[in-house]
Amino acid sequence: MRCRVWIGVLMCALALTACKSTDNGANLEATDSPITFRVGTTTVTIQDFQDRMEREIGAALQQSLAQGQTEEEIIQLVDQQDVRRAIFETMIQEALLLQIARQEGIGVDPKEIDANIDRQQGFGALDDRTESADDRLEQRVGVAREQLVFAVIARKTLADMVKARHILVADEATADQIITDLNNGTSFAELASEFSTDPGSQNNGGELGWTPRGNFVPEFEEAAFSADLNTPIKVGSQFGWHVIEVQDRQSDRPFDDFNQLQGSQNGQQFFEDTFLPWYEGLRETAEANGDLEISPNFDPNSVPLPFRTTNP
Repeated sequence: MRCRVWIGVLMCALALTACKSTDNGANLEATDSPITFRVGTTTVTIQDFQDRMEREIGAALQQSLAQGQTEEEIIQLVDQQDVRRAIFETMIQEALLLQIARQEGIGVDPKEIDANIDRQQGFGALDDRTESADDRLEQRVGVAREQLVFAVIARKTLADMVKARHILVADEATADQIITDLNNGTSFAELASEFSTDPGSQNNGGELGWTPRGNFVPEFEEAAFSADLNTPIKVGSQFGWHVIEVQDRQSDRPFDDFNQLQGSQNGQQFFEDTFLPWYEGLRETAEANGDLEISPNFDPNSVPLPFRTTNP
C-alpha cells in the first residue's frame, strides 16, 4: 500500500535527501550513480538512496547487530516489512511535494528553522567551534525542505472546521448574565478577560481560531457546528458553562499549518481521508504525463543495507 504513513511517523523519519537537480529533462542512464527516479528536473540516484537508508536505519541496524542478531536475520526482517521500498516511496513523495511547494509559492520561516534545529540538537544555538559552516548550511537546507513538505501536507489535508470564541464560567447564572451583557453591547474580549476560566483563551479575547471537528467536548462541538453565526449561546459541559459565539464555519477547509494538523484530535483520520487520496492522484498524474519517471531497472530491495564494517 503506497505511502500509508501517519504524519507523526513521517515527522520523525524525515531527513530530506539533497536531491540532484539537472538543467534539462534527465536521462535515467546518464549519470555517475544510476538514477532511481526523476521528478521534473530533480533526480535521485542510488547513492542518494543509500545515503537516505544510512540516515534512516543505519543506527538501528548497528543496534540490532550489537544485540546479537545476525545480518541474515536483520535482512529477513527488513524484507518482511518492506523497509527499503517504504523509504524509496517516501523519497518520491517528498520530491513531488517539494515540486508542489515551488509551484504554489510556499515559503519557509527562518525562525522556525532555527527553533527546529535547536530542538533536534537538544540544546541552544549551534556551536561554531564544533560544527563547520558547511554542516550548518546542510542542516538548515534539510530543515527548510522538511518545513516545505509539512506545509504542503497541511494544505492538502482537509477537515470541517469552525471559527469560534468562548467564555468559560462555573455556573449557568453567570453565563446568562454574560449573554445579556453581550446583547447590550459589551465587548466579548472584555468579558472573556474578566470572567473566563479558560487559560488558553482568556487573554486572547476568548478566541479559539479555526478548529477542526473532533477537538471539542461533545456538548461544545454539537453547539459549535449547529449554532447560528455571530449569536452568543450557552452550553454546559464537564468543564462548566460555555458562552459560545460562532464566527464562521467551513467544510473541507485546509489546515493552516502542520502544527495545527498534528495537534488535531482526528488528524490521522483527516490525513488518511483527504491527503492520501489527493497524493495518489498527484502521483498518478505525474507518472502519466512524464513528470515522474522511475527507472524500470531499479529495485529498492536490491540495494545492500548500510551495515557498517567499522566503528564510526
